[in-house]
Amino acid sequence: MSAEMNPPSHFCCQDSRAQQRQLSTPLLAGFLGCCLIASAGPAVDRDWLRNPAVVQVDTSSDIFAIGDAHSDYARLAAAMNAAGLIAGVPKQPNDVKWSGGRAVLVVTGDMIDKGPRAIDVLRVLRSLQVSALTNGGRVIVLAGNHEAEFLADPAAPKGESFANQLKAKGIRPSDVASCKSDIGEFLCSLPFAARVNDWFFSHAGNSGGRSLAQLADDLQKGVVKDGFATKQLIGNGSVLESRLNIKDGQPWIDARLADQTEKQLLSANAAALGVRHIVEGHVPSQVKFADGAVREPGEMFQIFGMLFLIDTGMSEGVDNSRGAVLHITSKNATAICPDGKRTLLWDAGNQRGLGRAAPCGK
Repeated sequence: MSAEMNPPSHFCCQDSRAQQRQLSTPLLAGFLGCCLIASAGPAVDRDWLRNPAVVQVDTSSDIFAIGDAHSDYARLAAAMNAAGLIAGVPKQPNDVKWSGGRAVLVVTGDMIDKGPRAIDVLRVLRSLQVSALTNGGRVIVLAGNHEAEFLADPAAPKGESFANQLKAKGIRPSDVASCKSDIGEFLCSLPFAARVNDWFFSHAGNSGGRSLAQLADDLQKGVVKDGFATKQLIGNGSVLESRLNIKDGQPWIDARLADQTEKQLLSANAAALGVRHIVEGHVPSQVKFADGAVREPGEMFQIFGMLFLIDTGMSEGVDNSRGAVLHITSKNATAICPDGKRTLLWDAGNQRGLGRAAPCGK
């Protein structure tokens, strides 16, 4: 990045929209990557004040969330367009235009793997961050386990598809994992969780009963010490890897089932975080709950009004649905399909204990 493209340091990654609007378009293009400082070793040296492990936002505007695009640019763009977040489906990812006003969009990770257009997915989201900032909105892109695992080991079999796509564009996977190139800077600077009002977002949902401050501290220390291979990111039970459906082990919400019901554990976790609702991606498949409730593959689903599952398996590589966007207001939460169909999942007045939206396009 050239010196003239760098915004002043006091602008980088701040939450003040008034400051952001003072930046020219070229400077905004540099806004997203300017805060990252990468080391050559396994650990990552970044400015944690400017690129925090956990992002916190308070807003009076609507909130949207989408999970696990897994390299399916077409379905991701169609879903965002149906939700009114972008103006049409651009042929080129860099041409995307934000149309969501002052809304906040949270993307809960796993943008890569399982499909042919990972680079386009990353670039449309990065471009959308810039477009949203210039139009009063906000796009928060979180890391998923696939991004963290690739950054930890770009030669691992799991990331082979993404690595091959990078090579086809003349980009070395090792450079990306070393936080070099625009894609490397973007991936290495992603936060791992977000709080927006009283909603907590992360890829796998499990905060382990920690406060936001404790979670952020653990994540930061883990990455500083061990890079993206830290167990805080990719260890069993982590905020990116925890499972709700596991053959040889216990779903994370059942960790204290002898002493706490699933509802009690979720309530305790939410209270520690200072929120009321927990949103996660990561799991597109069937999930069975202790009270007999079953989330079926591809559904957008909520239970107890607290846990919202938004990985609908939208990618053609998974194909449980054609994708959906969660739309959150102060009064309710609704699933929006790419064809415009809307399904109420949760109502603050009614306190629905269970809500589901059928897989879109199926």
